[in-house]
Amino acid sequence: MKKNLLIISSALMLLICCTEYKYDKEDLIVNDVLLIDNEEEFIGNKIGTPVNIVLYNQPLDTIKKYIQGKWKLAYGKGGITGAMTFYCDVCYIEFTPDNRVLIPSTTNGEYLTDCNIEWTRDIGSYTNGKYTYIMSYYDKYGYPNVYVIDRIYNDTLIYYDNSCDAFFYHCIKSN
Repeated sequence: MKKNLLIISSALMLLICCTEYKYDKEDLIVNDVLLIDNEEEFIGNKIGTPVNIVLYNQPLDTIKKYIQGKWKLAYGKGGITGAMTFYCDVCYIEFTPDNRVLIPSTTNGEYLTDCNIEWTRDIGSYTNGKYTYIMSYYDKYGYPNVYVIDRIYNDTLIYYDNSCDAFFYHCIKSN
């Protein structure tokens, strides 16, 4: 009986945790800046102004174009409590033009990750039930990394774990 109760309560908790959040237009306004929904709206953006574009609902070529380059991880926030935050002064990720991801070690010159990215079209977590391109790759230890590329807001790339207790990673463009 206790085992059945534990299974039912675990399933209920998982269901609550994985319920997708519904975005509406007001959710896309942050600090009086409207995050655009498509690339056509972005094309009118002037050079020198911050990039603001929602990426999870874009074609794959658009996502690849906007994430290409080297990014410095400023912080990650989320996890099981939704409020855990971590910072890293020496964490970088690079998305190359040939569809690879490079993540250097923070302690030596080796790469923790240097591999091809696999893109899968599926319903992602926190995408309002919409299909998106899920980015996945394996690090050198064989650990799977599965993410949704969410958006760029004020030149900050935001992507997150494709899970119900996701960490949201905030990265700034690096040279």
